[in-house]
Amino acid sequence: MQEERWLGTLVGDTGGLRVNVALRDSFSARRGEFVRVRHRERRDTHETWVLGRITGVSRQNMLFTQQMGEGVAEVSLLTSRSTGETNYAGMELVGYRDPDTGEVRIPRRPLEPGAKVYGVDFAFLREFYEYSPETNIQLGNLVGYERGDNIVPVYIDVNRIVTEHLAVLAMTGAGKSYTIGRIIERMLTESNASIVVLDPHGEYGRAFRGGMLNFAPDSTYAALPEQEADGLRALGAKLRELQDRGGGIHVYAPRTREFSLRYNDQHHPLALRLDEMSADELASVFPESTEPQQRFLQVALRYWEKKFPSPREPRDLLDLCGRNLDALTTWDELPDNERKTISARSASIVALRLRNLLTDANAFYERGLHPFDVRQMIGRARKTAPADSVGRISIIDLQGLSRTSMQVVVALLCGEILRAAQDTSDPIRPVFLIIEEGHTFAPAREASISLPIIKKIFAEGRKFGVGAAIVSQRPSKLDSDVTSQANTIIAMRIKNPDDQAFIRSTSDYFSEVDIKELPSLSTGEALVSGRAILAPLLVKVGQKVLIHGGESPDVVRSWKE
Repeated sequence: MQEERWLGTLVGDTGGLRVNVALRDSFSARRGEFVRVRHRERRDTHETWVLGRITGVSRQNMLFTQQMGEGVAEVSLLTSRSTGETNYAGMELVGYRDPDTGEVRIPRRPLEPGAKVYGVDFAFLREFYEYSPETNIQLGNLVGYERGDNIVPVYIDVNRIVTEHLAVLAMTGAGKSYTIGRIIERMLTESNASIVVLDPHGEYGRAFRGGMLNFAPDSTYAALPEQEADGLRALGAKLRELQDRGGGIHVYAPRTREFSLRYNDQHHPLALRLDEMSADELASVFPESTEPQQRFLQVALRYWEKKFPSPREPRDLLDLCGRNLDALTTWDELPDNERKTISARSASIVALRLRNLLTDANAFYERGLHPFDVRQMIGRARKTAPADSVGRISIIDLQGLSRTSMQVVVALLCGEILRAAQDTSDPIRPVFLIIEEGHTFAPAREASISLPIIKKIFAEGRKFGVGAAIVSQRPSKLDSDVTSQANTIIAMRIKNPDDQAFIRSTSDYFSEVDIKELPSLSTGEALVSGRAILAPLLVKVGQKVLIHGGESPDVVRSWKE
């Protein structure tokens, strides 16, 4: 190691995860930079480098203190301004690479007091964060090493984020949906993945507006290194190839004229089977119902299931609440005590709520339509057609639906996915489920139709090849049972103290220093920690290929036009 790269010396207690460094001068280190120090873990092992990250820097001068009073502003030094100056840095340990397993480990033996601390170059970092190209995708580049010749790419393990789940948390405008877009594009083209995106605001659907792939203009690559730009163009070519083979990007949406125009009738109209929900699940769709209304609904559901062949049409259930009410009251299998509970008033209220749901969603099966086929959307594990083994991103555009309707659609979809994954006779391909606006579907401290199935997926889905990512701008409003199952977290700019406290309480992947850094992150910067990455890293998320609809509009330009 060249002497000019010596930055400072370890001082004080060196046995913790955060140690102090006496710096040579104020230019030696900056907050966020990586440094390294020599360390021997055992008597019988060789020295190795321990990587650390500068988490804070202090600079004081004994001649310029508050104790000097008002005259301090008029002090004129006859010597160098560095006279009487002390510079210290806090260093958080990242760890060392185990020579046998390649894993990053935190030292259990204290570092050597007085050991010299050195800077690192990009070559060291690239070697330290080496990856397996078979299972990893590039999220972006290390902040501080993302430009010029000293680029350090950062990779995340696809197997880890799918089988052990992911949470992406950030305030509005920080880039969380863009980050997800980057991840799923890479998963699709490099891993041939099957991905389902629950899209409440139609952001992801913009990539398929007009019924065709919409790529970012080539001008967006102008500022990128030539090799990176060429890689993005190759990724775009791969997307076109997948699309031609029956995979690529597919959009599913309610049956309305708006969606037909938006996607030029090249999307898949939703025809979900409401009869796939259990009686208890359907009853939960109307949680404000009175006990007589709930009892009536239970009777109507039993009759609907008994008398109508599968797939059952919700309109038939609606008729049982109105013009075919006599069929219930005269049903010979109905006990007298239940017959007495049936009232026209309860039936009319249930009918009104059911009609509102069907009209608002426009996403349920009707005669003449092909019922929704989850295997067609995701693909089969046992190939029966050429497209079964082709990767695809299936976007479920739910823009414009009410909160209740969205929750019902999501509950049905997630239930279908989990059942198909558990079906040993005809299972689906492993699938990665993206739950955007997670606080809508898995909220804390309030009832939600979709919450039980989402909790089940996060708790049990990995056993059946169903992974999930929960995405939210309000982490503190998420169900903690869901987020606690996310073993990798991507946190972007978060300023709300409640949201910061929630991350601190539900995840042990972030240190207090990391939490304090979240409010100052720039758009597109992310702190990544957890099982899918070797060690916590601050990443500048890379460029996407497809157009994304999450960006804020240029309102001034729109006004002027």
